[in-house]
Amino acid sequence: MINLEWFRTFRMVFIKKSVTKAAEELMVSQPAVSQQIHSLEAHLGKKLFTRKSKGVEATDYGKMLNNLIATHLEGLLVAEDLVVQKKSKLKSILRIGISEHLYNTILADRLTELGEVVYVTFSDRESLISMVEEGKLTAAIITQEITHFDVTCHVLQEQHFVLAGTPDIDFIALQRLFKEDKVKAEKWLSPQVWFSHDMRGSFIKKYWLITFDKKRPSFIPNYVIPNEFEVLKQQAKASGLSVTLDSTLKPFLERNELVSCELDKLPYRKISLITHKRVDREVEDLLLHVLKQ
Repeated sequence: MINLEWFRTFRMVFIKKSVTKAAEELMVSQPAVSQQIHSLEAHLGKKLFTRKSKGVEATDYGKMLNNLIATHLEGLLVAEDLVVQKKSKLKSILRIGISEHLYNTILADRLTELGEVVYVTFSDRESLISMVEEGKLTAAIITQEITHFDVTCHVLQEQHFVLAGTPDIDFIALQRLFKEDKVKAEKWLSPQVWFSHDMRGSFIKKYWLITFDKKRPSFIPNYVIPNEFEVLKQQAKASGLSVTLDSTLKPFLERNELVSCELDKLPYRKISLITHKRVDREVEDLLLHVLKQ
């Protein structure tokens, strides 16, 4: 079997055209370089260099071998520099699991703060939990607080239902009506243009159940888009209302594209960071520091 170190040594001798200079660059002895070249030649059954009065010169086979390995070897050396050398800033490779929706609302703007190398995996909650337990992910962000034996769970935030509307919506009038008479507030809301992320209008139904003590509103959504974040993007271009989560709405509020209205404090779910108990504490602390901002 060929030792990859032989290729590194061969490449350095090829570049320097000298066994002595190659040994100095590699910080090994000259006999060690010569031995590796001899071992590679013996394995290949070909002469790779011929001696000259000043150094060495590659044979035709040596030139061909260099052409074959140069690009691949350089790639390996770059990888080694990134992962091994003391000058590298890389602490570790982070593998983060999350749903596509949560990525857009929680992680996207903070991704580069987590480190130089971060791999993101999109999947459903149960799959992400399994991948953390199996060590396939460094951590995952899920919409649940869990207590599993090998998993550490930290609540990042609690999400609440809010009404989201375009700036032309008179939420002051709505809040006044709600304080006076919930029936009048419901009648004010029903004929509005509504956006939803599913046909069943699950957020809207839950909102109506908690706010007005009714199982369903007296309307169906006008526009249905199968993603909470995309619903708000579309809504911001039109005029109308939606029931959404405060954390999802936050970037739209900051850009003054939408406004929010809380008729009541309506908790919905918790967002948690989960890691395997074997994950380095420094890595866990970094994730919490960035994601809890």
